[in-house]
Amino acid sequence: MQKIKVIYHVIFWVFVYFFVFDYMMDYYDIFLALFLTFLEIVIYIIIAYVNLYLLIPKLLQEKGNITYILSLALFLAIFYTLYSFTDLGFYLIGGSEWRNIITFALNYLMFILISFLFWYFTLYRDEKQNRLELQNEKLQAELLLLKSQVSPHFLFNSLNNIYSLSVVKNDNAPVMIEKLSDILRYIIYEGKNQFVPLEREIELLNNYIDLQLLKKLKAEKNISVSVNGVSSLHKIVPLLLINIIENCFKHSDIGYNANGFLRINLKVNESEMRFIAENSFLKSNKKQGIGLMNLEKQLQHYYPDKHKFIIEEMTGVYKVDMTIDLAI
Repeated sequence: MQKIKVIYHVIFWVFVYFFVFDYMMDYYDIFLALFLTFLEIVIYIIIAYVNLYLLIPKLLQEKGNITYILSLALFLAIFYTLYSFTDLGFYLIGGSEWRNIITFALNYLMFILISFLFWYFTLYRDEKQNRLELQNEKLQAELLLLKSQVSPHFLFNSLNNIYSLSVVKNDNAPVMIEKLSDILRYIIYEGKNQFVPLEREIELLNNYIDLQLLKKLKAEKNISVSVNGVSSLHKIVPLLLINIIENCFKHSDIGYNANGFLRINLKVNESEMRFIAENSFLKSNKKQGIGLMNLEKQLQHYYPDKHKFIIEEMTGVYKVDMTIDLAI
């Protein structure tokens, strides 16, 4: 960035040099014109950068407008005195004393203005950049919080269920402990990554469902998961799908209705992933869950204009249909 900034400065002064040189060529031979143009550009550079790096930061920003304006006037007087005593006015302008004064003052004020505008727009750009960085940091913090909101009730219930299996010395207890451990490891370590393999996200869903089945759900036989077209190349933002699955278990009737159902279908066609989750329910819950609201925020952030998110509530069936373009 600093190198680019220097290049812009060089380009600007090269342009000014040839602009002044074209004027000098009307009055002097090429070698004298080159030399006099160089002297004049040096004067302009001193004026511009003294104002940009000394007068503005040390006087305007710290002392105020009056001190800054008085310093500009004093700088003009000192510089013109040196300019006049060296007869540069005669060679560079070639007019009367008053014309030299007026022309020098106009040139002086022009480059003071140019340097001031450069400082102002640089300040505006830096403030805008800082504001965007702060907003981005705030948004990232919010997203990390959103992604960590897998229900703590699920964790407590899983631990209680595993404890019950351990008491009766059920052979499934060690397996369930391993699955819960994998879920926690995923949330803590992989959940903070921007993208993870889609295969790992699906593994998380399967572990989550296996732990839910510890509750001995009435409609356990009606829970189905279908996955097609997933490869090791597909990546996704972590903990997106788990919010949908958690919502299905939380609001469905599969725990007490033997005729209830939960159907999960994930299919990837090239880079487009479609994820559909349908669950039965007996009592409608008009209020959308926090998990799904969090999911929508993450989709808007990570997949702007590259996703569709549709929620349908039909008679006894709640359906979430999400499509994401995984090609980022």
